[in-house]
Amino acid sequence: MTTAALTHLKVLDLSWHIAGPYCTKILADYGAEVIKVERPVTGDPSRSVGPFKNNEENINASGLFAYLNNNKQSITVDLKSARGVEIIKQLVKNMDVLVENFAPGVMQRLGLDYDTLKAINPKLVMVSITNFGQEGEFAHYKATEIITQAMSGFLSSIGAPDREPIRAAGQLRILEYVTGTFAASSALAAIRGARETGLGAYLDIAIAETGLLQRSYPTVQNSYPTSAFKYDGRYVMLPGIEQCKDGHVGISVLTGQHWQGFCFMIEAYDWVEDERFTTLPQRLLHKDIFQERLDAFLQQHTTEEVLALGKEWRVPVTLVPTFEDLLSLDQYVAREFFVEVNHPELGLMKQPGAPFRMSKTPWSIRSSAPMLGEHNETTLKAFYDKSTQI
Repeated sequence: MTTAALTHLKVLDLSWHIAGPYCTKILADYGAEVIKVERPVTGDPSRSVGPFKNNEENINASGLFAYLNNNKQSITVDLKSARGVEIIKQLVKNMDVLVENFAPGVMQRLGLDYDTLKAINPKLVMVSITNFGQEGEFAHYKATEIITQAMSGFLSSIGAPDREPIRAAGQLRILEYVTGTFAASSALAAIRGARETGLGAYLDIAIAETGLLQRSYPTVQNSYPTSAFKYDGRYVMLPGIEQCKDGHVGISVLTGQHWQGFCFMIEAYDWVEDERFTTLPQRLLHKDIFQERLDAFLQQHTTEEVLALGKEWRVPVTLVPTFEDLLSLDQYVAREFFVEVNHPELGLMKQPGAPFRMSKTPWSIRSSAPMLGEHNETTLKAFYDKSTQI
């Protein structure tokens, strides 16, 4: 059996919801041993989030939890008890990384702050994920995805200018997944440093700030108040997502060459040098005329026909597939991107696969997500007492 890239990495996961668990999922799926610490009885709150098999709520059969927690062990520990804190301190002795996403100050109140833990294990890398970071006016504010998106500039830049802003990715908590990815990569960098110097590190990661990292373009544009290219609202594409006879396509016109091909594609030959439409700002000024002609053409063609025309004239055109379509799309089937995981409660289920491919030390699902407290006896055998809930 091929050795995974992170086989010798040991991670203590005190996180919950999405950002922290996605960070440790990445590490686990590339071979790290991840011990997930959960609250007794209820466990990680994502266990109470569907989809559930047959729509029957079951903390051991949450589709979200199952995706985020493959390859991990689950133990239940009451962190508010002295015994629970002692268990964490003992486990930390043999860990490379600890990941937590409690509110600022919680780990200190528990007696598990970084200064305390690094005295136990100087090589420990501690990753703290919060909404706004450990300092600042907003540090202790609670937040949901809509708040962190608003405070990272997503909401103010998405949607039609004459309508209310739109939340990116709908109900999907996209910034938490982005943050989990940043957390995993930064943890690996810190681990590398710890192994060379013998000294660990404390990583302070804010969800809102990882969102702002995706907004570098408007940040630069607004750095110079006199810039002719100052960002002044929402970015709207025209053409964009458009309606054909039998569905939608996405059309992107980024360069002059694209514009010429687009005009030939929709048989608007007289528009090639028409200054009302050759640039995006001009198209937006004459949106009604542009849209009326484009709609008339598209309504006479199917999505497949428009895709073929896009290829012929070298214009970026895409289908807008549903998730159901994506599961069987030839591209992803050929790359075996979606994987099937056999979960004891959920049965056989499809999940997204490797975020990146490694030729010699591949990503893999070695075990499905654990039942709540499944590894109490094996992982906590030095502490385990059947008469005491931990």
